[in-house]
Amino acid sequence: METVFPGGVRSQHSASLEGFPEGVRSQHSASLEESKKKLNQQLKTKYLRLTKQVRPIPFIKDTRSIDKVFTEVGMNYKPVGEDEPWQRMNSHHEIPMGTIGQSRINIIEGDAGYGKSMLSLRLVHDWCTRDQVDQCSQLSNIDILIHLNLRQLGGVASIYEAIVKCLLPLDSSIKESDVKQLLQNEDIRTLLLFDAYDEYPDKDKEDNFVSHILQEKLLQHVKVLLTTRSSCIPEGCDGLTGRIKLTGFDGRAREDYVRKVVTKGDEEATQKILTQFNTNATLADICQAPLLFVIYAHSAHKAEINIDFRSVTEFFRCMVKCFHHHIRNKAQTKPTAEEQAQFQKFEDNHDTLDRLAYEALCAENQQLTWDRDICARKLGKEFYKRHTDIGILVEEEVINSNILSQPDPYKTEVRLFHKLACEWYAAHYFVKRLRSSPSSLPENLVDLMDPSELQHVYRFACGLDTIAARQVLDLLKQKRDCNSLAVLCALEQTDEAGDVLDTVRDLVSRDVIIGEEDSRLLQRTTIELVQRACQDEIPVSRLQLKMCFKRFDVTSSCIVLRSDFRLANLKTLQVLHIQAKYTDGEITRDELLGLLQTCEGLTELRIDSRSFLLPLSIPPETIPPSLKRRNINILYVRWRGLVYRLSFEHGQWEIHDQPADYPLVVNIHQGHSQLEQEWCLHQELMMAAEAGVTISTLRLIGSFNTVADNSQSIILTSGLTIPVLLTLQKLMIEDSNINQEMFIRILSYVKECPQMTTLRFEVSQLPDVVDPEQIPSQLKQRGLEVLYDRENGLVYRLSFDHGQWEIHDQRAYSSLDVVIDQSDSQLEQEWCLQELKMAAEADVRIRGLALSGSFNTVADNGQSIILTSGRTIPVLQTLQVLEIQDTNINQEMFIRLLSYVKECPQMTRLHFWKSQMPDVVDPEQIPSQLKQRGLKVLYDRGNGLVYRLSFDHGQWEIHDQHADQSFYVEIDQGQSQLEQEWCLQELKMAAEAGVTICALLLGVSFNTVADNGQSIILTSGLTIPGLPTLQELYIEETNINQEMFIKILSYVKECPQMTWLHFVDSQLPGVVDPEQIPSQLKQQGLEVLYDRRSGLVYRLSFDHGQWEIHDQRADSSLNVSIDQSDSQLEQEWCLQELKMAAEAGVKIHVLSLVDSFNTVADNSQLITLTSGRTIPVLQTLLQLDIWETDINQEMFIKILSYVKECPQMTTLLFWDSQMPDVVDPEQIPSQLEQRGLKVHSWKHGYLDFETGRWKLSDRVAKISSRIVVKGLYQRILSTNFGGSEETRQAQEVPPEVDG
Repeated sequence: METVFPGGVRSQHSASLEGFPEGVRSQHSASLEESKKKLNQQLKTKYLRLTKQVRPIPFIKDTRSIDKVFTEVGMNYKPVGEDEPWQRMNSHHEIPMGTIGQSRINIIEGDAGYGKSMLSLRLVHDWCTRDQVDQCSQLSNIDILIHLNLRQLGGVASIYEAIVKCLLPLDSSIKESDVKQLLQNEDIRTLLLFDAYDEYPDKDKEDNFVSHILQEKLLQHVKVLLTTRSSCIPEGCDGLTGRIKLTGFDGRAREDYVRKVVTKGDEEATQKILTQFNTNATLADICQAPLLFVIYAHSAHKAEINIDFRSVTEFFRCMVKCFHHHIRNKAQTKPTAEEQAQFQKFEDNHDTLDRLAYEALCAENQQLTWDRDICARKLGKEFYKRHTDIGILVEEEVINSNILSQPDPYKTEVRLFHKLACEWYAAHYFVKRLRSSPSSLPENLVDLMDPSELQHVYRFACGLDTIAARQVLDLLKQKRDCNSLAVLCALEQTDEAGDVLDTVRDLVSRDVIIGEEDSRLLQRTTIELVQRACQDEIPVSRLQLKMCFKRFDVTSSCIVLRSDFRLANLKTLQVLHIQAKYTDGEITRDELLGLLQTCEGLTELRIDSRSFLLPLSIPPETIPPSLKRRNINILYVRWRGLVYRLSFEHGQWEIHDQPADYPLVVNIHQGHSQLEQEWCLHQELMMAAEAGVTISTLRLIGSFNTVADNSQSIILTSGLTIPVLLTLQKLMIEDSNINQEMFIRILSYVKECPQMTTLRFEVSQLPDVVDPEQIPSQLKQRGLEVLYDRENGLVYRLSFDHGQWEIHDQRAYSSLDVVIDQSDSQLEQEWCLQELKMAAEADVRIRGLALSGSFNTVADNGQSIILTSGRTIPVLQTLQVLEIQDTNINQEMFIRLLSYVKECPQMTRLHFWKSQMPDVVDPEQIPSQLKQRGLKVLYDRGNGLVYRLSFDHGQWEIHDQHADQSFYVEIDQGQSQLEQEWCLQELKMAAEAGVTICALLLGVSFNTVADNGQSIILTSGLTIPGLPTLQELYIEETNINQEMFIKILSYVKECPQMTWLHFVDSQLPGVVDPEQIPSQLKQQGLEVLYDRRSGLVYRLSFDHGQWEIHDQRADSSLNVSIDQSDSQLEQEWCLQELKMAAEAGVKIHVLSLVDSFNTVADNSQLITLTSGRTIPVLQTLLQLDIWETDINQEMFIKILSYVKECPQMTTLLFWDSQMPDVVDPEQIPSQLEQRGLKVHSWKHGYLDFETGRWKLSDRVAKISSRIVVKGLYQRILSTNFGGSEETRQAQEVPPEVDG
């Protein structure tokens, strides 16, 4: 159930205006709204220009819009909290924007080239166009979006300054103070989108505005999205932010990108690129990074390239060569020999650029851009021009922090097209230094060039030079956690130099780790390293599989990872450590023994998992003697608790160790498998109790059933039993209904557990009073605490003296919230009333009381609320918020409620939600004390707006709009008069207040439009005036003729913001006179759509008044049914649909002719209907159904001739029709059998083209027999009983007959 207890909070700024006259407040709000509107206009102008200047790779000069090139990359989301698992995201629309229940700050992380900046541009584009397209993105709720590329903001001290200087035009009248006022207003939903934090020049400075925002020293309410490399997460953000990790392109994404961007739908070219690509598995892993795949795809489309890449270095070298060759080949005249030599010189000799890139990355604060003039002078003008022409060097305007006060504080800087390119050129200089004078390198080089942040510098260096590779690997030994990078560096050496084995030996002498989050390239490379070591008899010290183990395949004797990579022949592996993912799984006895036998040199196997299960025991006779002799140490760690060791001697698990900092906690959940419950019971609880190990907590989550009669065991819902546990300290029972008798039996069980000090019930149903005489006296002496946490803010303790519950504790992070639902049991309602009473008497704050459908009335004296169950709620002295849901409240009842509220001195809010309220309240009857107290009376109708009652004139006013919900209104014919009047009042208030009305839905309630076109008249007689802020109007299930359609368009003309007029399941004219369509609607950008529920959506063309296909619903195919009883207009619409679909190449899934088929034209090109209308040959028709028609031999052959002309048709189906018993096979067109056409008759079966006879399939025969039996049964009943009511009831065929 939803609740709005904390809602409607004003910003501090708005609150500061509370004492001003209403006119001053209104004027201020209008000024603020105007500033926001002006800022957004200027931001959108900037953003739309930015998002239309995308160049996928350097040598593509023509820019494209981001929506034309963006392709979804793989994304995983991790909510706030260390134990929260990563969750797969299907689309960028799912990226959280800090709404309720989400982190305010979310970090988008990914390695170099994984598409972080492209994703941020796509988000900016979606925000700019959110009013034009139907989106499910949370961006639709963002008022202001600030997108800043942090790479360009070195030296800028203030975010307000950055916005004005970077995003607004030079002549903008918006000042920094205006921006500050907008961003500090908590009522304005603002999102800060910071791109490229890893390239932010000031990120290492303590005093920068980005850090202040992330650390909540500035703009604490503003939502933040930040993109950065995974190796450069801002300090202090761990555990406080949501994380989105980009995982790159999979096969589907690669195919989508090639087809959409590279070949533009050319299927032959698409398949050529993908087929060539898929022949090299290493290339596929390299191109998991979207940038690298994009470079490859465009290069391969332009020219034939050698794809025999074995390393990233080889790949990048080839791609840079392609850049140079492409610009050379585009020359309009054939270059001379001298020019050819110059081209080659620029391609081969780039020493100065190498040094610039190296120094940029080595600098204490990385500076990845250079002043254009200085850079051109250093590189040489011709070299500079050549590389900017290619696109390897890119010019961009940035803020000049030295002249920020000037009107035009910009300068032109130049950078390499991507940081990955910067690492490529830096690696060349790095190699040169390593080869010439390694002693001159600074001692802290690994700190200056952090391998975790600049891994490609090291990888490229290893691939460029074998001698440098040895020194790089030595450097990486100095740095912790560089094993994975060392593996990648080693595999960049594609030659078979003699010291490769030495490198392998060195790497496997340390821990080798394969992690779930590793790229496919890293996983593949690490597997190759381990298997190379095993092949060459090199001992592999320790292999750790972190959350990537899937199973052991007994058939092929190999380990299968979650990525489906395999590890086999691990004969020299010494220690294997498997950290299994937190998903249910099991390693069987055969799999465990097979794994041990495959790893011939294994001395220790350790498996850490909470829910990945091993066998409870292994019969000793099934263990091969060779394994027993090896004395392998097999350890099993069950999450936070004991470590078990398998004894080969008797095949049982024994307690090996208990971590000192982890008390033993055992959870038995009702949803656990039988094996999991047996592990908890036999291996953990019983073994611990027998060994004297303290069991800190046992939690029974929905799994408690009962206690045995002798109180010596607990019986679970699975039937397993838990004996008395002598070392158990705390027992928790959750989600169980416990009556008085069962409660006493549980206490009797607890009495037998001598160390137990706490019995706790959570979210369970307990008796509200316990007979103290039945409580075992030993428990009182032991000091046992029996606690009850109802998950609403208070924890109760049972008093052994009088059997009553008392308040034990109020949770520090919560206030008492109580919900009484009409469907609650009698006991639950009594508990709620008891809670309210105890809290009020103990002066505990009751933050909220919600009555969901359970409110009935207020007592005449105003001292109590009476529920629908008859129970009463007295005046509550500490109640703050009362919420009443799903209740009809009239004028008299409303005043009585206010009288009750008057008696609750701390109440500050009375909230009605989805209830029926009077539209006006007599202000004279409102108690004056409530006005003085500052009580808010709110009304949330569940459609986006919240209203507040004005005590001065008794009218409702707009109070707030839900941040995560658009405002819409639905008026249905079945609504009461009061409800419709409320809807009209809402529309009027919203329009007058300038609140956007997202949609108005008229469900069978539309009647007509007034003659002057100024209002819509409903079937109830109520009228809707022109609405200046209405965006979309939906009219459902209404018959609209030509005249009425034009009148509706005249009304729409009066709604200047309307962009969408949508008719659903209605009857509309097939053609509209374009001369009568108001010209303003074309300028307004209005779309008139028609959804006939057949699969297609149509749009009206204002130019010629015809309907055109607008969209095909993703969840539907086009299905058209033409019935003999359909009106002339309906049949014409069906024929128009068929024609449009066939012409547009849209598949027509089924065409059904229900008693409307007449004949086929002699030329077989037309079907003639009983109405005289004709259906031409349909090129995209898949299935034709003909109902209730008598078909003779001649007509059947003519139908088959028509079907022959429909090339995509695969099914012809006759329903309840009379068919010829035999068809002359000579007359059946041979093409139909070759096509695989199926001809079915519901009565006769399917047609055998060879014999011309009908055959029944087994399934059809059974169905036909069933129909015959039903028919006979019903005919007998009809003979005996006639047409009486008994007959109709008896003809419901009993199951034994139906079967």
